[in-house]
Amino acid sequence: MRGSRPQARRLALGVFACLLIWVGGNLVHAQVAEVLVSPWDKLVHLTLHTGVALGAGLLLGVRRPRDLWRCFLLALLVGVMDEGLQFFEPGRSVDADDLLANAVGALLGTALHALHWRWRAGPRADSEDSALTRH
Repeated sequence: MRGSRPQARRLALGVFACLLIWVGGNLVHAQVAEVLVSPWDKLVHLTLHTGVALGAGLLLGVRRPRDLWRCFLLALLVGVMDEGLQFFEPGRSVDADDLLANAVGALLGTALHALHWRWRAGPRADSEDSALTRH
């Protein structure tokens, strides 16, 4: 039971950090909504959700390939929530292209997180003793 406490703390911190990024993204959107029009707004979605996936991976301590789904799923969940909440905001709408950009950003961030840990593991990443391949 003791080992689950730090993991639960990391999860809560990860969710909180992702929500802060989302709130910050909405505040930025309010300032640049007239400037960043389609298709350039997709770059913002992509970048934001790449950051969410990277942050989620670092905060959750994801270091094994089999756990990478956590980064992707959390970033994707934030993206779906972002688009879903726009349904209730005047002047905003749910956009499938934005959802796709969010998903691609989540995938990119997850891939970058995996590359980061592979790089940190160094040459031993191919061995059975690697933190990336240990099961």
